[in-house]
Amino acid sequence: MRQMDQAAVEAIRRECESLVIAYARAIDFRDYDAFVELFTEDATLHAGSKLEGKADIRESIRHRPDELRSRHVISNLYIDVQDADNARGICYLTLYRHHGVESLKFEPVPLTGPAAIGHYEDRYLRTGGAWLFTSRRLQMAFQDPASF
Repeated sequence: MRQMDQAAVEAIRRECESLVIAYARAIDFRDYDAFVELFTEDATLHAGSKLEGKADIRESIRHRPDELRSRHVISNLYIDVQDADNARGICYLTLYRHHGVESLKFEPVPLTGPAAIGHYEDRYLRTGGAWLFTSRRLQMAFQDPASF
């Protein structure tokens, strides 16, 4: 592997960080077409169940209930650039969620605290000039059983 300059490494980190943020925005605001496009064709997503491939991810997300409102708060992002086309990372997740008909309105819903706190372990690949997830695994550290 040839040595990458620091500017190139930082640019990759920013792009991967943007990918992580795009994931949270897409799922929280129900932009499911954009959500699916964040993954490679053969990606795996482990977030409650194991999904293999973009088609499986697409099928799963279309079953997400309309009554589920969520906010994925992402922090402590760390991106380890492997080479010009591969990186891996970790970020913390604080998840807020509410399931009920109240979530269908544009008003605030009751909140007792985070539903869960954990972290994602990610692998990224540059393909066609864009950075995408090849693997995303959610590990929960704390979870409110009433929220799931």
